Amino acid sequence: MQTSATVMPSPPKPRLKPVQSLLLVAAFSAALLSGAGAAEETLALNDPEPPEQVVERLEQTLIDNMRLAPELDYAARYQRLRPLIGDIMAVERMARFVFGRDWRQFDPDLRQAFGEAFLDLSAATFANQFDDYNGEFFSAVEVQRQAEDRALVRRMLTSGKGRKIAFDYLMTPDDGQWRIVTIITDGVSDLALKRSQYRRILEQEDFAAVVEHVREQTARQAAN
Repeated sequence: MQTSATVMPSPPKPRLKPVQSLLLVAAFSAALLSGAGAAEETLALNDPEPPEQVVERLEQTLIDNMRLAPELDYAARYQRLRPLIGDIMAVERMARFVFGRDWRQFDPDLRQAFGEAFLDLSAATFANQFDDYNGEFFSAVEVQRQAEDRALVRRMLTSGKGRKIAFDYLMTPDDGQWRIVTIITDGVSDLALKRSQYRRILEQEDFAAVVEHVREQTARQAAN
């Protein structure tokens, strides 16, 4: 498993103290899950899969991919991940956080293209970074139901060498089930980093250029 990834941004940041990390998560949660369009969400959760089980499905697939590394190349790992990523990621909420009010002004076909490209990139990043097993495992820390429409699932990844890496999953109900909005890794949110990148491209060029940039990022993951 590589440790400088989109889910573990590079260069690595200093480990935050627990209180600092929780404050960061709380602030980011408020900004992300109360952003543009949040009030329009309707909760229609009829006996849904608990948020922690959604997270466990992702983590188990990552561990399985690493265990099967001798048999699975990048393309095979990606194919195992992509349907799952499409099922558990709240890509519409992610996009509204990144682009704010501009999101609804974009061409619907381009919005669809961005969503698919973003999910492709997420699967590609996981496939590229979780590529070798050395005894890694995920363990539960806690689950916080912060409000009716949000949850924080806190997990810990322990590497084969004993390094502890905090994974905080911010989640919200979306289309009848709990989905992941962002993953904060050791206090660093990849979605916040992407927000800065994508909005800069949008300001300098246009939304079509953002979509192309995301596709290029996916291609680079495949080439690594």
